[in-house]
Amino acid sequence: MEQKVQPFDPFKICSVGTVRRLLLEHQIKPSKAMGQSFIVNKSALERIVNAAELSSDEGAFEVGTGFGALTGALAQKCQVVVSLEKDKRLFSAAQKLLEPMPNITLVHGDALIEDWGSLLKEHSQVSCWKFVSNLPYAISKPLLMRLIRERHLFALAVVTVQREVAQRMVAKPSEEGYSILSIAVQLYAEPKIVLNLPPTSFYPEPEVWSSVVKLRFLQHPKVEVSDERWFFKVAEAILLQRRKTVLNALHIRFGVHKIALKDLLTKCDIDPERRGETLDLRELAKLAEALREFMLSRQT
Repeated sequence: MEQKVQPFDPFKICSVGTVRRLLLEHQIKPSKAMGQSFIVNKSALERIVNAAELSSDEGAFEVGTGFGALTGALAQKCQVVVSLEKDKRLFSAAQKLLEPMPNITLVHGDALIEDWGSLLKEHSQVSCWKFVSNLPYAISKPLLMRLIRERHLFALAVVTVQREVAQRMVAKPSEEGYSILSIAVQLYAEPKIVLNLPPTSFYPEPEVWSSVVKLRFLQHPKVEVSDERWFFKVAEAILLQRRKTVLNALHIRFGVHKIALKDLLTKCDIDPERRGETLDLRELAKLAEALREFMLSRQT
């Protein structure tokens, strides 16, 4: 008699006891270097999935399958889930656990290297894609920057990151944490912290609190930027030297004479003595454009 495959309940995996059992069963020791922690908070899992606002004709893209708790929960809400897992042991375990769910495509690969667009193109029937992931903490920042670069692939994103990183994503000028990450996220998306999670929401427990952030991507950047690479070059010059005035930071980075910089800043309605961390997106864009035109004029 053929044995029936039991339906998969992703919420059963979402407990400390089950995760411990699976780790033992598959002889896996979570890697601190890879930032491996598994969600064990059922309420948080449900809220993460709900935040993605998934419809039955949409798809979800996940980085870090783990044992598949989030993967399976997403698959119950949408047409297809594509999930990347770098750890071969976890990939093998997830393959077995998620076998009863045919609308899940597991990929063994590095999320920083794999071609996301090609993976999603294999599912042409999907109306739109949403990025939903408890990001591996060890590579959360480079993954976020890649997500920003690949934003055209997704309608929105729901990411779980360290609370400190989440605070940087939503920080406003003059607030603690206002940084290049703040600029990059807020130029292309509307970020919102959905909930904060204590370390006990994961196993093994991380040393920090976590936050779930929803990013609703904009069709156009929040401010007009003619040269994005130059814009970020200027923003980095200012924000990476946050203790210095805008005048001094630009002088050090670009070698422009301070008298010329003072004139340029005044024309942009920016006090040369302001700290870089006080400039908002509009001011940064205006300054970058003016400095770009000035630098080009010197070359002619």
